[in-house]
Amino acid sequence: MKEKREIQYRTLRWGPCVVHFKVPDKFKQELLAEAEKSTESYGHRLAGHLKKEVRLDSNKYKHYFNDLFAVYNHALGNWMGQTKDLRYIVSDLWCNFQRANEFNPPHSHGGLLSFVIYLKVPKDIKEECLKHQEIKSSAGPGSIAFFMGDSDKKNSLTNNSFFPEEGEVFIFPAWLKHWVYPYRSDAIRVSVSGNIVDSLGLDFMSPDGIQAAIKDIEKQSPKKGKNE
Repeated sequence: MKEKREIQYRTLRWGPCVVHFKVPDKFKQELLAEAEKSTESYGHRLAGHLKKEVRLDSNKYKHYFNDLFAVYNHALGNWMGQTKDLRYIVSDLWCNFQRANEFNPPHSHGGLLSFVIYLKVPKDIKEECLKHQEIKSSAGPGSIAFFMGDSDKKNSLTNNSFFPEEGEVFIFPAWLKHWVYPYRSDAIRVSVSGNIVDSLGLDFMSPDGIQAAIKDIEKQSPKKGKNE
């Protein structure tokens, strides 16, 4: 009889660091209140096939974003096995009002990181997704999916998909390809998205110089892969 022996092994961490968690309810409500009042269309800059996408003012929420970025930095340090003292600036912020049959095609963003916060997730869309998952193994209606590399590689995970919960945020590298599935339910799902730059290179600029740098970064994304 073959003798059993214990073998110790390690696995290598690989790929992008994607973090998701719940944001404070007060933050969610403040974003939703501004989004419902905003009349500044942002759709001309975005990849989404959505009728209503509006710009928001990121300066109002600096204290909330600082907390979000602290969580991501902690997770990134654990993921990479080293701590990085990075400071971030939200270069642009917008709200998506997604309706039946609307979607976001595969795309990436400009900058260092991107994020999406789900403010309203109607029950009808969740039920539609659950019914889909009873008969299909693919991501369901209304899901967000992330992917990198070739999808047919064996013994590897090249994609991840999630049906988001209300109040949940996903923070991910801006270069990471992702898309949002359409749904058929007669309901409006509301989410806020944004792009993030590392402020380290902006520390010695004047306020006007910082704004000019942010605008330059924003111009990098539209043709290659527009924002979400």
